Amino acid sequence: MSSPPAPSPRAEFLAGSREVAPTLVGTIPFGLVTGVAAIAAGLTPVQGVALSIFAFSGIAQLVAMQLIAVGSPVLLTVTAATVVSLRLLMYSAALAPHVAHLDRRWRALLAYLMTDQSFASSVRRYGEPGDHPHRHWHFLGSSFTLWITWQVAVIVGVIAGSGVPTTWSLDFVVVLTFVALMVPVIRTRADLAAGIVAAVVAMATLGLPYRLALIAGSVGGIAAGLAMEFAHRRKR
Repeated sequence: MSSPPAPSPRAEFLAGSREVAPTLVGTIPFGLVTGVAAIAAGLTPVQGVALSIFAFSGIAQLVAMQLIAVGSPVLLTVTAATVVSLRLLMYSAALAPHVAHLDRRWRALLAYLMTDQSFASSVRRYGEPGDHPHRHWHFLGSSFTLWITWQVAVIVGVIAGSGVPTTWSLDFVVVLTFVALMVPVIRTRADLAAGIVAAVVAMATLGLPYRLALIAGSVGGIAAGLAMEFAHRRKR
């Protein structure tokens, strides 16, 4: 009995797009708020959209906006955005064996487009049994769907933010966005420890120049979360 033919690249691409479609319910409002926050941080509409295209990371974009707004050095801004994006290194390590056969252009494209949602979708797809040579198209489908949706949402947010009178203060938008992002992701004790330590360290270093409290809080939170996770694994 012969096995069914492997899905075509087009079928894999569409399957990836459909799989991440439910997550767009959260992606769209997040992108809208990020676009508004770009204007609130003092960026021009072109700069806000350019940052979204080049960075393509909601958390990193928000952190960069805050540092740019206070005139932080470029190196500091890049370092802060890198620190909050370290999870992508773990994602890349997990997917590397599955995409090692692709050429450099494919790997570069998938690395740029990778997000939390597309990573989860791709790991699930790569974990399925069977010989499916076009599974990287599934990866591309989920990632590109998220990318185009995010960029459109950010552009709409930028346009909306540009139409708000300058007398209105939109600084609270960034704060509310961080709170909205933090609450859903706290699922384990390690997550909770990371959040608490990050908050305490950030408050303790609030007087540092160039919003260095953001970096100090991020590093402290990551260290606390990793320590808690390591201790939990040793007990198990």
